[in-house]
Amino acid sequence: MTEIVVDTDVENRLRSGALKRRLLTLSKGIVILTIRDPDITTIGDMNLTEERVREAPFVGCKSILRVDLKGCTKLISVGNFAFWNCSSLTSLVLPDCLTQVGRLAFGKCSSLTSVVLPNSLTQLNDGAFAGSSSLTSVVLPDSLTQLGDGAFGACSSLTSVVMSYSLTSVGTGAFQDCPSLTSVVLPDSLTQLGDAAFSQCTSLTSVVLPDCLTQVGRLAFGKCSSLTSVVLPDSAELGDDVFDECDALLQKATLAGFDSVEPYLRDRYMSITLRKLVLRLLRKYNKAVNNADGTEVEKHATALALFPADNTGSLEIGIFLQKMNISGGDGVIGLVGYILKFV
Repeated sequence: MTEIVVDTDVENRLRSGALKRRLLTLSKGIVILTIRDPDITTIGDMNLTEERVREAPFVGCKSILRVDLKGCTKLISVGNFAFWNCSSLTSLVLPDCLTQVGRLAFGKCSSLTSVVLPNSLTQLNDGAFAGSSSLTSVVLPDSLTQLGDGAFGACSSLTSVVMSYSLTSVGTGAFQDCPSLTSVVLPDSLTQLGDAAFSQCTSLTSVVLPDCLTQVGRLAFGKCSSLTSVVLPDSAELGDDVFDECDALLQKATLAGFDSVEPYLRDRYMSITLRKLVLRLLRKYNKAVNNADGTEVEKHATALALFPADNTGSLEIGIFLQKMNISGGDGVIGLVGYILKFV
């Protein structure tokens, strides 16, 4: 095992490639690399293009086993391709001041099993951890608002993801081809879900889409062949073939008498919403019964009289009366029918 500590002339050693050249001469998986420059703000280049990928500071350094950047107390970004294809890298310590992780910065780090992202992080760029095939779990910090395209694409061992409460958009293919991912709960802040965001997550069985979601991209859950449980908000604009080749879900929709998946999911969403509605109204109704005087029949009559028969009341009560009438009968009979049907 070799420990390399870099705390002097860091920027020049990174820019000149001197440190990388040394690392490339060493055997696989033997280096513990510690960088502790209190003044450095960037490792690598956030504007580095694919044509210049070889200029990235640690690209292809298979000798690196562990990286500790905690001592870089002003570090705000890890640049594009910075640690790309460091295939022996197993663990990573990032400083609390980091705000950006560049494109493919830790892509193809195939031995990386876990990573703790700092609470200062606001942006994970495209493919930041793509192809990190040993990564099993990810916790996205609450500071994160945007997740780049393919950020965790092809992370074949990824089983669980804890989303940021502030996340507003998930990029195209962000979790595409993560076959070990079994469930996901998206945050209430999310408004956009990109094309193929969870495509080919073949072990994904359930997903809850938040009420504020307005756009679900094309093939967002395409080829999620094990998906059986979805809560879909009525407000979301669905792209083409959102649930394409979701065989288990399609089978459930067919058994329920629907020709396609989306109407079935919207029906399920409305049923869940109505269950919540009737429970709220039932609590109001029971309270009214308990507060009324007279016989049981008179108490129920008094309670029902509190729910207006026209549309001037609240929307909840309007829906309640409409569904109660559809369920058959009036008064208590209709109420019981409604409860039995939707609760």
